[in-house]
Amino acid sequence: IIIDLWLMCYLCLTDAVVEVSIHATSEDRKYNLTAIAEPVHGPISSPDWRIEIDDTESGARQEIDGFGAAWTDATVEVFSHLPDDKQDDLMKLLFTSKGIDLGLMRHTIGQSDLTPSWIGKWSYDDNEGKADPDLTNFDLGDPGKKMAAWLKRMQEIKSSILLLGSPWSPPGWMKQNNNLQWQYVDSWVDYMIKYLEHFKETGVRVDAVTLQNEPLHSQDEAWTMYMDKSYQAILANKLGPAIRNSSIRTEIWAYDHNTDRPDYPEYVIENASENVQGVAWHCYANPTRWEVLSSFHSKHPTKKQYMTECWTHLKDEDFFSTADFLAGPMQNYASGAMAWTLGGSVEYDVAYPDGCAPCSGIIQVDRKNGEFFKTIDYYTLGQYSKFVHKGSRYMVTNGSWIYPDGSGVTATSFKNPKGNRVVVMLNKFYKPMKLQISFKSGDAWNGNVPSRSITTWVLTASPTS
Repeated sequence: IIIDLWLMCYLCLTDAVVEVSIHATSEDRKYNLTAIAEPVHGPISSPDWRIEIDDTESGARQEIDGFGAAWTDATVEVFSHLPDDKQDDLMKLLFTSKGIDLGLMRHTIGQSDLTPSWIGKWSYDDNEGKADPDLTNFDLGDPGKKMAAWLKRMQEIKSSILLLGSPWSPPGWMKQNNNLQWQYVDSWVDYMIKYLEHFKETGVRVDAVTLQNEPLHSQDEAWTMYMDKSYQAILANKLGPAIRNSSIRTEIWAYDHNTDRPDYPEYVIENASENVQGVAWHCYANPTRWEVLSSFHSKHPTKKQYMTECWTHLKDEDFFSTADFLAGPMQNYASGAMAWTLGGSVEYDVAYPDGCAPCSGIIQVDRKNGEFFKTIDYYTLGQYSKFVHKGSRYMVTNGSWIYPDGSGVTATSFKNPKGNRVVVMLNKFYKPMKLQISFKSGDAWNGNVPSRSITTWVLTASPTS
């Protein structure tokens, strides 16, 4: 009876114009964001797996801003080693529909752990370690100007990109015992404002900032700083008014660290709500519990959430690592997700001495030969970023399941502003699966999903004119 009802719904749609595309990336590299056989419109009696999606307004959840990765000093350096024509090709592959069309990006404010050793320790106002509370020696410096130039180039290609800036450390003279000294709080606020103003003058729009990357991580003073939650709330309440009193229109996102301390962003929101528009999360808690984002949303439904950092590391990462850290946040009210990092070196020689040496970019560059390579993470990221457009809505999706041995199928689904539906499926079985997707609006689709793959179905049904 159920199948007959689905067939009746299918017959009702036979006068519709149906547009379908399907692309897959597989662990064996047979498929790299490759177009494969399209699914069939209509139900079947015995699929291997069923996914149910509420594509009506009742199933619509958070709005999506995009997917992307982080610009670091390492990224800027390796991209700058490419010949001009290959730089142009690469930027099109990253930021246009000819490639993976990234829409949410992050950049490092000053030094990070992916600052190459030949650049060394730096900030926008080192002043040889001497205090400069009035910031009379503020200067983006060569690394900062190079960063701004690449970001401007990116925004000229795609103006709708949402750009986040995150500081790893302010100038060393502002700190004592790797904490921001109270006497320099106003200097820190001015430092952030000057950074935003200087970037604006160079033609770069920074849409949001976090106040400190991984504020509970205190290691090398060159690229970390400890900041507890009460201090972050104080700084948000100082920086927020300073931004409003300037010509800048930049949001503040709280936290920028792991899911094991939700009390931190909750405190900041509760004590600086007027000045904080969003929350940033990382993936490094063990275990990472993305459901924390759903709990946070239930308490603070007006504050957007983003997954702003999870590393890519080709040498030892699981094929599904990147897809998992993109899908998990989406299923729990995140409006975007980003990889760490955008560009790396095939020699793995662009980290700070005690930084992330095994980190790889979604693009790896051979500086000696002036070549770049799209990694498996590039294609995985593209399974989301190329098809899920800015302004889309996440749709409630049921049927995902992972068995104790790691096999299973998971799915995330979205409705784009123009109405087409996007379903990204992870088939973790070592065999192809015949999947059926049933939509609450009344139609169903079935098709084959390759073994050990990430597969994206784009499904549109619209009445004929």
